[in-house]
Amino acid sequence: MTGQIIRNTIIPFLFSRIPDFVLDKLTQTDIFIPYYHMVSDSEHLHVKHLYSYKNIRQFTHDLDFLMRRYSPVSLFEFLDFIKTGKSLPRKPLLLTFDDGFREINDTIAPILVKKGFPALFFVNSAFVDNKDLCYQHKVSILIEHLEEAGSIELGEKLGQILSDNKIKFSDIKAGLLSMTYLDKGIIDEVAEVMEVDFDGYLLKNRPYLTSDEIKSLIEDGFAIGAHSMDHPLYALLTLEDQLDQTIESTRLIREMFSLTYGAFAFPNSDYGVSQDFFAELDKSGLVDVSFGNRGMTNNMLSKTFQRLSMEKPLISAERIIALQLARRGWKLLKGTNKMVRKLGD
Repeated sequence: MTGQIIRNTIIPFLFSRIPDFVLDKLTQTDIFIPYYHMVSDSEHLHVKHLYSYKNIRQFTHDLDFLMRRYSPVSLFEFLDFIKTGKSLPRKPLLLTFDDGFREINDTIAPILVKKGFPALFFVNSAFVDNKDLCYQHKVSILIEHLEEAGSIELGEKLGQILSDNKIKFSDIKAGLLSMTYLDKGIIDEVAEVMEVDFDGYLLKNRPYLTSDEIKSLIEDGFAIGAHSMDHPLYALLTLEDQLDQTIESTRLIREMFSLTYGAFAFPNSDYGVSQDFFAELDKSGLVDVSFGNRGMTNNMLSKTFQRLSMEKPLISAERIIALQLARRGWKLLKGTNKMVRKLGD
């Protein structure tokens, strides 16, 4: 345990004390790709019980720091670099956002336009125009209703549903949060028992971007990518389903918005995605570049890049990057910074 604490805490902390320009040289970061989900000064029930997000002041502070430290590039410049080898500016940064929330249009894009900061927004084809709710967002809404109800009888009913479906839980909230993409039917069953109207929530709150809003973002010079059809964890899917989620969502997004490029970001994580997947994906000719979320990790594939969360933990971008550079430097010293994908994994 002591050795683990030293490796995971003390050594990264010591590295984080090293000046940034020295760490940059040591870690040889080719391009920095941060990502966010939500930026808002308001509370949103569909994400309230899932994760924290930055407010406008925190986000603006992050952007100011990133613009001082890096050279923001657009997806189009990045694709030129991938396809033709055209050089990128010193310390390039590609800013990305996941899940296609309406706050991209209402809050984030206006700030980026004002600062002249390019960005790439990933959307789920099934949720555009608020046609459906992500299963995780449904869970967050259910937890909020459960806490508001404060009913012992309701808790007992939900506990019985979870038990009948062999879902282990220490309490009802933990049980709900443990449900996966494969439990979507159970989530809807719970909602029926709780009399929670997801369609009404979609109509009233409009959590996701509309087609018109996405078209407006494109007109403003932003890039749009696919984020799967309905946000599954790929490690739970068969190879066939992984490919279907990726190819179909990318095809739909490209067709809906007449895009000449294809960008894709794995929902949740690209853990469990094999070389076989990428070999088949290349044959489709639809995806020019894809993105995971494993931080500053060297990937073994030429068109797949890893990104770093600017929300976990909920501290400034400056501090997150310092800690990640420290971890990257430590992994490089140990020779464990490359991510290897297995055949048929």
